Amino acid sequence: MNRAEHLINPHLPVLSSSDSAPAVLHLMDEWRVTELALVQDGMFLGLISESSFLDLELFEGEIGTQAIEIIDVRVLPQAHVLDVLKNASANQTSVVPVVLENGMYVGSIPVENLIQRLSHLLGAATDGGIIVLQLGERDQSIQQVARIVEENGAKILSLSVAPTADNLVEMHVKVNVQDLNPILQSLARFGYVVSDQFQKDEFNHELKDRYDELMRYLNI
Repeated sequence: MNRAEHLINPHLPVLSSSDSAPAVLHLMDEWRVTELALVQDGMFLGLISESSFLDLELFEGEIGTQAIEIIDVRVLPQAHVLDVLKNASANQTSVVPVVLENGMYVGSIPVENLIQRLSHLLGAATDGGIIVLQLGERDQSIQQVARIVEENGAKILSLSVAPTADNLVEMHVKVNVQDLNPILQSLARFGYVVSDQFQKDEFNHELKDRYDELMRYLNI
């Protein structure tokens, strides 16, 4: 489920050169996208952007008769979800067309579908805490971090590594527990630098306990 072909919205419409500007704008507004694929005889010609029609809103003729900019953005069906994200980010498009090597149009991926899949991959929908470690480029030890997490009775839901501007590396670790203190203490003993953390604070736990006590009292 991590390939481009798995993220396609089969209902997303395509454009033809016979469409008028008002019809195109209506489709984009209806589907809440700023681009749609232009397809002719099953072949992908490129993406047409909403901005290309801002001066043609009253034009009733076919878009094929206008000098409209066509954006060549595409990925292969077997492209990984991260490659799709890279493509969408680099071109700042709301959809990413999926096209075969011979130019045959397969479908388009709305950014919304892409975000949903990335959310699942990163465990965003699962409760837990997040630890951000600051490491040297040669100090990345995923195995040791995983062992420290597991020794404290937790499991890693997702882990990502990204370089920083000061030639360091940030490791974002999401775990399936919200009380990070035992893990943080263990990481500190091993010399890890924790640059940030995200967990429910003590106040929220205390507030919940008091709320539960009040509910039990009211039910008596």
